[in-house]
Formats: sequence, C-alpha cells, structure tokens
Amino acid sequence: MKTAIVYDTSHGTTEKVANMIASFNSSIEIFNLKENKNVNMDEFDQVIIGGSIHVGKIRRRVKEFCLKNLDKLLQKRVGLYLCAMNEPEYENELKLAFPEELRNHAVIKKVVGGEFLFDRMNFLERFIVKKISGINETTSKLDEKGIMQIVDEMGLRSM
Repeated sequence: MKTAIVYDTSHGTTEKVANMIASFNSSIEIFNLKENKNVNMDEFDQVIIGGSIHVGKIRRRVKEFCLKNLDKLLQKRVGLYLCAMNEPEYENELKLAFPEELRNHAVIKKVVGGEFLFDRMNFLERFIVKKISGINETTSKLDEKGIMQIVDEMGLRSM
C-alpha cells in the first residue's frame, strides 16, 4: 500500500512525528502543507494526517486540507494524529480538530503528546506558554508508544 503523511507544523514537533512514523518504511511520502498545498490523493492507498494544537485549535492548513479532500479521504485508510500538551483536553481537542465524518472513518486517531520548544517560539508564545502551563523551558512529552500504535495500525513496518 502506498502511504502519504500530510501535516503542518509551527515549531517542528508535528514534522518530527511524521519523520518518526516514516522511518519505519522507506516508501512513505511526506508532505508539509506549508510547502505542498495540493497533494494528489489519487496516488495513495492510505493517508496519515498530522497537526498540532495551538490555543485549542488545529493548524488552519490541516483543517482546510481535510475539508477540501474529505470525499477522497473517505475512500482511503486514514490515520489521524495530533501533537498537543494539554493532556486533560486531548479527547476534546481531537474531536474539534478533524471533521466528524473523517474521525469516524479513521482506523486510528491518536494524540501523541507534544513539545514546548522555547528556542523556536517568539517572545509572545514563550510568555503565553509560561503563563498558562507554568513550564518555562524546552520540554518534550512525546508518546512514543502512541506513535508506534499508529505505525502498527497502519501496517507500516517495512510494507
């Protein structure tokens, strides 16, 4: 099966997860929506879509990609992942991030934790993160077990 990973990232964590998933199979194609707005879905049997949560919302490009390609995505095996740091809100953020029809269709949907990368944030972002989370240094809380669940559920170990 031909697999695409489609994502958008602001500080690099969603890209990092896409690369971690892709490392299990050399035939996976990765698309950053900031650079590739028009991914040809016809070329792929399955698609993994990743995004990050900022102030409770998924990145705009990911939301637009899902809505624009919804009909095609519903004809494929789909996996969804989010990078987020507000653990008590994971389920709600996942629910709000992707269209309901796509969430219901997905073979796996997972929040894989996230990172606060202070060296990649601007002053305002650092200030908000410190104020809201109480965290004031670079922190990683990626769920490697959750990432492996995506790899396994999508059948990506050296297809």
